[in-house]
Amino acid sequence: MGFISGLKGLFKKPIFVFIISLFIITWILILINSYLLSPSIHLFILMFGGGLLIFNLIFLFISLFKKLDKINKWFYIIIYIVAIALGIFFSASIFSTTFILFFLILLNINIFFTAFFAFKLCMDSSTKVDDYLYKSKSTRKVTRVIEFLVFGFLVLWFYRATAIFFSLFTVVIQILLTLFWLNVVLLIFVLLRLIITKKLSAYITLFFLLTFFYAFYILFDLLYGIFFSTASGDPIHVIVSFLIDAALFAYILGTVYERTEFIQDKLKLFRVDTIALFLITMKIYVQVTRIGVFTVDPYVQFVQAILLFIIFVFFNLIFGMYSILAHKSKKSKR
Repeated sequence: MGFISGLKGLFKKPIFVFIISLFIITWILILINSYLLSPSIHLFILMFGGGLLIFNLIFLFISLFKKLDKINKWFYIIIYIVAIALGIFFSASIFSTTFILFFLILLNINIFFTAFFAFKLCMDSSTKVDDYLYKSKSTRKVTRVIEFLVFGFLVLWFYRATAIFFSLFTVVIQILLTLFWLNVVLLIFVLLRLIITKKLSAYITLFFLLTFFYAFYILFDLLYGIFFSTASGDPIHVIVSFLIDAALFAYILGTVYERTEFIQDKLKLFRVDTIALFLITMKIYVQVTRIGVFTVDPYVQFVQAILLFIIFVFFNLIFGMYSILAHKSKKSKR
């Protein structure tokens, strides 16, 4: 897949291997302490995470003017030592409530990027399956119809089962209905295309299934966090959220690095390294502040989840229609 080649390109650069390795260590410490709730680990995360944040910000600024590949490795080490010292000295203030506006800005940027790339992952995965089936000229008509029907049946089954299980939760039912009617709109669009062009976007039902799974994850994260308390550090919630969040973040970085030439052509001012460093910096700040620096009210968690869902639905509707057209025109050229 394309994002994997992007990740390979990212990890060819020592500075990103260094930064991402330290970020993973920080993230794991956050996960461990969400269960242990140790004040000493909490303090260490603030100092270690603060140093890594400062280190990233320094190189984020440098990347605007100089290619990171041309910087001496000893310079990395010196800057990291200085950043850790600053992180220790300012550990009480870097993630303090005086930075709450900065936190909210980065949190909302994180929500936007997460929603967009979650949509993109669902769309890319479904179209790749359909493209694979399309390659076989002798069987593609049958296999793609089967693809459309089987995944369509699974979508209906999962919607019905989930609606029955969460029948007492009005918010869940409303979210499911919103996504369901969005799917109906896209399905009508697909059927109109089929009537006019005689071409079936068979991948659409797999796309519906994948978007349902992501919406279910949003619900799981929201309900588990509110009713079973994220602060308690329940291992199931912590591990599942980490795996999905980490996978999406890896996909975002890989996708950005896959489009290196496009980004450098369109964004003259920003290098792809600058964008990658910004994404990592954003993620570090958001993750570290979630260890208890700010007390996140359940209502705020609810608003964040709904905002993520709304943005996700928006991308599904607007870019979903565009992707149907673009994918079909691509096929027509074969």
